[in-house]
Amino acid sequence: MDTDPAVTAAPPPPAGRRRLPEPLGAGFLAEPERTLGGIRETCPVTRIRTPAGRPAWLVTRAEDVRSGFLDPRLSLSGGRVPDPDVRRRALDVTLVNYDPPDHTRIRRLATPALTPGRMAAHRERIEQTALDLLDAADAGRGQGPLELMDAFARPFAFRSLCEVFEVREEERAALYEPVALLADKTGHTARAVEESVARIDAFVRGEMARRETAPGEDVVSRVLAAWHEQGGASEDEVASLLAMLLLAGFDSTVQAIGMGVVALLHHPAVQASLRAEPERIPRAVDELLRWDTPGPFATKRVALEDVRFGDTVIPAGSGVLLSVASANHDPRCHADPATLDPERRSAGRHLSFGLGPHYCPGSALARLELAVALRALLGRWDRLEPAVPPDRLAWGGGYLHRRLAALPVLPHGRT
Repeated sequence: MDTDPAVTAAPPPPAGRRRLPEPLGAGFLAEPERTLGGIRETCPVTRIRTPAGRPAWLVTRAEDVRSGFLDPRLSLSGGRVPDPDVRRRALDVTLVNYDPPDHTRIRRLATPALTPGRMAAHRERIEQTALDLLDAADAGRGQGPLELMDAFARPFAFRSLCEVFEVREEERAALYEPVALLADKTGHTARAVEESVARIDAFVRGEMARRETAPGEDVVSRVLAAWHEQGGASEDEVASLLAMLLLAGFDSTVQAIGMGVVALLHHPAVQASLRAEPERIPRAVDELLRWDTPGPFATKRVALEDVRFGDTVIPAGSGVLLSVASANHDPRCHADPATLDPERRSAGRHLSFGLGPHYCPGSALARLELAVALRALLGRWDRLEPAVPPDRLAWGGGYLHRRLAALPVLPHGRT
């Protein structure tokens, strides 16, 4: 799968020349703001080296990050256009390989399927999914801690996707394996990854064929209906769009649930207030997304021309990282950003879903899932406490997508 624009790695610096800083190592994953805050306030546009060894320009202030999202000179494709005549599997080329207008012609097929109204129609079944999973988790844990990611977050996100895609019950277990593997490839061979891509490709194309003869109210049927009405995309592009929606909607939501719960574990007064007034949870979701995000940076871009941010010019051909996490904590945009405030008026200006042409098409579903998950968790127990100190949480993934491996919590009482 090709998801990153091409950026030429810089040669080693000449003897005596200072090496580029490398601030995005393992310690960054647990506390991004500790690293990003200092950069934002001292050198808001700076050149670094990524953990992969590639040079990149890091943009950290909210105004600049917002501008970068909207600047067509910052390209996801690196100026390349995938050859439409080449046969590809789903996920070989996805939306992050395209810039407008190609990105727009493909993305618009998903828009009618993912509106807040369409997603709200699935709320009742998603709510029941949450309750069923918590029943099972509560029954199975005895008196010990509950490992929230495996017992709740992962199965909840997957089953919610299965609801909106209307995946048949008998196919769900087989589908989960490749989805989970592609979400976290750690420890898996290249062959296993390729086999998982092939399985996702076969699943998506099978669902497309099934909906052609028996359309429904699901995401696949609505994307196909838009495709037949509007045209403008190949069958391979539609298959990749559907596969991307399936995968992108899984692990990001899993991690957002985990990170939201971590925030509430360490802010017990906020946890208690939302439990007492659950109608405030949908609004609090935006503040939790501002507070912490699985994706500290937007997908890497390439500057097609020289691009100026303030007094700094990023040269054409450079890799650019727009720091979503830093922008979300920029005091110029969010007053007192180190305070978790569910009533924050500026919370909706967070950039965790991106901005502009590449705004997350699944944001309505993600918000629905987060609100349902948090309401179910807070409504189940009188109090949730961390089972381990914050510095003992295991973080994985990488600087572009952080991953909380496990989250043990101690539930107290039943509401």
